[in-house]
Amino acid sequence: MTTSTYEALVCECGHLGRLRCRENDAPHSGLWESYSLEGFDGGKLAITNYKDLPADLLAVLKPKCPSCGQTGKVTYVLRRVANPAITAHRSKS
Repeated sequence: MTTSTYEALVCECGHLGRLRCRENDAPHSGLWESYSLEGFDGGKLAITNYKDLPADLLAVLKPKCPSCGQTGKVTYVLRRVANPAITAHRSKS
């Protein structure tokens, strides 16, 4: 079975989209995750080993905003942290 999770993304111009993660959640099966963008143009990434997961997914996917045409101006709206009751805004860098 495949589970999808989403993280909200925003361009500096205000355009909104999402990072979609699809993962195999079947017990006793190998790792498989697929990352793609919704609302932005850009690449896709599939991994079968955690060591292949990049530290910065957005740098690999290179989201391009359909509203302003800029690449590299997209950031996460909210970031999950160790304590799920706490959220912090990710800085624009």
